[in-house]
Amino acid sequence: MTFPRRELPRLNELLIPDDQRKSTRKHLYNHIIDSYHLHLSMPAVTSSIHLPIATYPITWGDNSMPVLGLGRFGCVVKLGEDRVLKRPKTFPEIHDPDISYINEANIICLANEANVYKRLGRHDGIIQCFQTSSYSIELAFANQGDLFTYMQNNPRPTEAVIVDWIRSLAETFAYIHSRRVVVEDIGLKNILVHNNCLKLVDFGNSLLLPMDTDMECFCIQDITPRLEVLHLGCVFYSLATWIEFKYDYIDPNHMLKPDQCPKTAGIIGESIILKCWTGGYASMESLKKDVKALLG
Repeated sequence: MTFPRRELPRLNELLIPDDQRKSTRKHLYNHIIDSYHLHLSMPAVTSSIHLPIATYPITWGDNSMPVLGLGRFGCVVKLGEDRVLKRPKTFPEIHDPDISYINEANIICLANEANVYKRLGRHDGIIQCFQTSSYSIELAFANQGDLFTYMQNNPRPTEAVIVDWIRSLAETFAYIHSRRVVVEDIGLKNILVHNNCLKLVDFGNSLLLPMDTDMECFCIQDITPRLEVLHLGCVFYSLATWIEFKYDYIDPNHMLKPDQCPKTAGIIGESIILKCWTGGYASMESLKKDVKALLG
């Protein structure tokens, strides 16, 4: 979640979320851990992330840096005017095996995200990553916040801006898939707005695939290219209508049928959005080409 600039809490004001303490189990993190191990096993890629689990620093305690964002696995604190630091949520264990496992899993998730940024490199549609360490990722600060909050607080921009944003997202996601990264968590809160441009962020749930993977045919943890495209289509629809639309199924067999789709008549990218929802694109690359052809 994002806090208003003048109401930023400190880390020591926040408590361990009850739902995370009670419901977190190993299966929630297995796909992240599997992806991390897959990354380590790739001969063409070497990891700079080391995990001395017994010596990690506790981030959930006294800290003078203001919290900008808080997710399932990590927290983001402000470093300065133009940078932020993302760190795993780690709690004092106090002989609690559940907390011990949460700490370890959160650190692995951050290591996985660091490896994703390393794989992706620099791209205009992705928030800049300056450096990573065993327990942190240093990122650029987005001066207009996340897209979900931006939509709540700002009027709908011009049609030209919406078209430009859709084109930008289509190109960025095609690039990400070309780097054999499965985003998995596609939504408005994981897209930032900086100087009126969109930047993708938060790859803690993302999955690294071997570089020779066919990006029209992959299926990992029930995620397929068509499912990724479906969720990106929901983002397109949200932009076109300026109202958030989410589709919660993560089963590749649950594509939207035409009679289940919200009304799209007359909105920007109508035909593109319908094809996203109904399995009309085999890959992000084919979606990008269609967006370029139809929206310029």
